[in-house]
Amino acid sequence: MIKILLLILFTCVAVFVGPMLADTQGFVHIVFGDRIIETSVNTAIVIYVLSILLLFVLYIILKKILNIPSRIKEGFKNRAFNKKLSAQDEAFIDFSQGQFEQSLGLLKHSSSLKKMSEKSLLVAAQSAFALELYDFTRKALDEAQSRGRQAKLAADILRAKLNLDIGNSKAALEYLDGMNGAIKNKYICQLYLKCYLSTEDYKKILDNSKEFIKQKALTKEQVREYYIKYIEKEIREADSKEKLEEIYRELSREDKRNSRIMGAIIYKFLKYGNVEKANSLALDLMKEELDPAFVESIASWEVAVPDVLIFLKKYASKNVISTQVNLPLLKAMGNLEFRAGLMTDALDDYKKALAIEPSTDIYIRIGTILTNLEKVKEATDFFRKANALIYEDKALTLKK
Repeated sequence: MIKILLLILFTCVAVFVGPMLADTQGFVHIVFGDRIIETSVNTAIVIYVLSILLLFVLYIILKKILNIPSRIKEGFKNRAFNKKLSAQDEAFIDFSQGQFEQSLGLLKHSSSLKKMSEKSLLVAAQSAFALELYDFTRKALDEAQSRGRQAKLAADILRAKLNLDIGNSKAALEYLDGMNGAIKNKYICQLYLKCYLSTEDYKKILDNSKEFIKQKALTKEQVREYYIKYIEKEIREADSKEKLEEIYRELSREDKRNSRIMGAIIYKFLKYGNVEKANSLALDLMKEELDPAFVESIASWEVAVPDVLIFLKKYASKNVISTQVNLPLLKAMGNLEFRAGLMTDALDDYKKALAIEPSTDIYIRIGTILTNLEKVKEATDFFRKANALIYEDKALTLKK
């Protein structure tokens, strides 16, 4: 544009200045058929320049007119893009509110899987999964994985979460392990934790406890709790006296004073018939403190241990007031008395326990004792109450 104007300017200067320097003004004859128009050179140049300017103005006007369709088209494009963004935003809001069907519908309407953003693909996959449209979920995640490394990691994390939601912790672990530690944060640790808990793999939790604590997925107290559960599981799965002895030897001093761990150890020693060992460990533990957790475990012993019963009775006689409201202690004494054949004493302690809190196991145990004492009619009444309590518990469970 500037070049054209400069060209016209220099032409005008040349035309006007040239004649001025000459002796006479020149003339121009313009012929139109039989007509001849005579004009000066200056006038002709002015007409020429005006014609150029007029043509240039017409060109600009025509260009604007011809560009109108493309502008309209661009405007429609921008409108469609803004509408698409609006639909996606609305879909994200619906998803956050649990309206999965509306969310998926909006995302499908806004664009195809190939044109969806990575975020839209992940939201669409989760919405489809909630609606049990598993084939669409897979397609959306496959498309997300093809968008690059970060998108693939996001898709793998989502696959792990969704597999956990349907109870497939093995597949979830495969996806998490497949990331090779590329992402380490609290959420990933929590996913790992859920996988390990679903299979009661407490060993794995302990092996990764430092990372879990670092990422604040677990506290030190929680790690200690999982350690106790790991030991309890090891004790339950011990298939020989030798294995049980090995587990006990490897316990720390703190563990050997832990009521839950020792309760499980002693119970297993009794199961293997090592009453002497069980008796010794129980008395050592109770002399230091009578922990309710350990007393509750005594209520499940299947063997009579006279020394432990004597200890409990002495404790009860010294603490008459607390014994009257100590349900675990009453049940523990009742169980040992029952195992020792002291039916009358056992019946008395179980009835005291029943007065504190009715329970199915106490009703059944009293019914069994009364049967042994040949009080069949009275025993039947207690068995009936136990049965009624079982049905009541089932009804409450179903109601919940």
